[in-house]
Amino acid sequence: MSTDKKKGGGFLARKAKKAETDKVFDQTEFEKRLRGKENVTVEDILKLTRITDDYLCPITANIYKIDFTKFKIRDMESGGVLFEIAKPEGANEISLSTDPNAGRYVRYEFPPEFLKLKQIGATVEFTIGEKPVNSFRMIERHYFKDQVIKSFRF
Repeated sequence: MSTDKKKGGGFLARKAKKAETDKVFDQTEFEKRLRGKENVTVEDILKLTRITDDYLCPITANIYKIDFTKFKIRDMESGGVLFEIAKPEGANEISLSTDPNAGRYVRYEFPPEFLKLKQIGATVEFTIGEKPVNSFRMIERHYFKDQVIKSFRF
């Protein structure tokens, strides 16, 4: 009789693992549930498997008046700036009646050579309103073909 254990555990352990793997994560349904929650948690965000179809909270939920004012991506080896966008000095808040999501996203595209860079850096600048922000957490996730390729927590 062999005392070697089978790879992956015994029959019941393998059966349980297969049942867990067979469960399909329905992100669309999960997003709907998140939009109905009063507070979306870090744990909720880390369960996402691709970019969301829409924002998880309305712009009016920004009670701290966090306003991203500048974003820059650079090649760390050469120091060259690959992308930079900034809100103009003295610009007032964009009217929510014009576009309720204006200023909530940045879209950029890079040529295939971008993937050959050894190290890139990013700078994000933002302001806050009058209300103090305690325990601020920012999560940045990068996806490729509905798969998380990099996740940062600040």
